[in-house]
Amino acid sequence: MAIRIEQAYFSTITSLAEKGPCIIVGRCADYMLKENENRISFFITADEKKKIARIKKKYGVTETEAVKMINKNDRNRSNYYKSITGKTWGMAENYDFCICSSYYGIDSTVEIITKLI
Repeated sequence: MAIRIEQAYFSTITSLAEKGPCIIVGRCADYMLKENENRISFFITADEKKKIARIKKKYGVTETEAVKMINKNDRNRSNYYKSITGKTWGMAENYDFCICSSYYGIDSTVEIITKLI
């Protein structure tokens, strides 16, 4: 019998959470662990201009290519989240905390999240 990748994610994520503190980025972990009383979920976003600049610098691409990459990744994330949860990716009500890393920078965003945890 074939196992769906989402079932494998669910099994792995719940197993890790049962073993103790862990950080899981993406994979709808906020939804998969919604019944876990120790779960804290974050949605990190950024200003479009800063996302474009970061992608251009990181991958050495043009602005047009960066926009295409961002749009494709965001569309894939949104579709995946919707298919698993039935909810809209990025909506504040789906998370415990939402933070815009553009305002604080990546290092300070990490520091803020660490303090919240």
